Amino acid sequence: MSLALPFLSIAQDKPVSATESSNIVIYRNQKRSTFDWDNLNPSKFLSYKEWLNTIKEREFVPEWESIMRERAHKEVAGHFFHCIGTCHIDRGESFFNPSLNSSIYEGDEIQTLGDSFAWIFLNDGTMVRLAAESSITINEFNVGTNENFINARVNYGNVVWLSRKNAQYEESNLRETDVLFNKLTLYEALPVKEKKDYKEDDLFKMLEEPTTIITQYQRLNSLIEENNKMTKGRMTYSFLILPNVTLMGYNLTGEMVAITGSKSYFKVRSSKALGLKSSDEDKEIAVQLRGFENKDIGVAEIDKWMVVDDKGKSMSVESSKAVHLLTMGELITKHIPSLMVGRELMMQKFSAVCFVENPTPKLMIEKYDYRLWGSLKSTDGNKSDSEQHLDFLKEYFRRIETTNLYVGEHFRERLAKRGEIIKQAELSNTYFSTPLHKYYLDEEGKKEADKEIELNSTNKKIWKRMNGIR
Repeated sequence: MSLALPFLSIAQDKPVSATESSNIVIYRNQKRSTFDWDNLNPSKFLSYKEWLNTIKEREFVPEWESIMRERAHKEVAGHFFHCIGTCHIDRGESFFNPSLNSSIYEGDEIQTLGDSFAWIFLNDGTMVRLAAESSITINEFNVGTNENFINARVNYGNVVWLSRKNAQYEESNLRETDVLFNKLTLYEALPVKEKKDYKEDDLFKMLEEPTTIITQYQRLNSLIEENNKMTKGRMTYSFLILPNVTLMGYNLTGEMVAITGSKSYFKVRSSKALGLKSSDEDKEIAVQLRGFENKDIGVAEIDKWMVVDDKGKSMSVESSKAVHLLTMGELITKHIPSLMVGRELMMQKFSAVCFVENPTPKLMIEKYDYRLWGSLKSTDGNKSDSEQHLDFLKEYFRRIETTNLYVGEHFRERLAKRGEIIKQAELSNTYFSTPLHKYYLDEEGKKEADKEIELNSTNKKIWKRMNGIR
């Protein structure tokens, strides 16, 4: 080997023999080269000494290439659905403003800036709503042999987490509540507005209440029934971390409010509260508080707002005036059939990977670009990789979040001694004032819209797409 350009032997994408390639993990969308060209240091890369050290290290680890590929690989957790205002996805050292179908990878942080709101879709069918000034990080999205697994952290703000359930919805003609999203970018999810013909001999017909929303619920139930053939009852285990509490369980549905340096609130919603016809899918949701020695796992009460103190030491049913604020915000996601129709349509496009029949590691890697995890419920008495991983996450986040709370408390104490007092954040109507105001005004706005003269041009399909109506 020439000493003039020794690094070329590892810089080039050399061919790999059949025996060698069988031990190397190559994902479907993964490039052959293992170099991070965007962040490569030229001096280090061209150094003979560095190259020699690298070669010696790799001699002791024959599977180094597989390890590097595994560490660098990030799976697609979901896709962005809709943003009102300004939303960011922070990825690495940069960020971008997402649009419909923008991919969300493991490790991405989604933020709403100012008075902005967002819905995101995760590939298993989970829908997540971020209120104003909120942030969530999708740490992991794992496809398992029997269930899917999501690990996410609610950094701050108000987040609604709606895991998909197989039950259908009760049909209602009550108007939609999250009216900020009445004009969805996903045109196909919008309701078909009912039009009544003017008949002089039957004027009372004009006074009947339109059935647009009932029709949308019927469409939603039809899509759920169709997609259930794909999901086949497979559930998702959610592991949601707040600064001072962790919620975990199958098919988790609820709302959370995390206030930096203060209390956290959460409410686990039952199927009845969601408006579903069946409650068979309601599962027990576990709760883990903070403390270096606290390994106890509690159980969340259903359909009650719970409060956790700022140190993550105690939890109780919230009974103060905060309940009134939280309940007002809860109204916003009470009736959202169009958003759920959007979820079912997104599932048809992106969710096949989460519900593969008889998946194998090779199939998942080469065809779908995903790792395959074991089951969270092992039957042979030995813990699977998923079970061991979950045990690690419980211990790791309990310790790291407890440390964060102590560091934050000591930092505030030091500032107080210096006379620099930080104003403590408190629960307010910031998270829901704009959508609630829009909701109360919407009925009057619809009445005014009904009085407008409908032009022929408004019936053109391209005009409807441009204006987000149907």
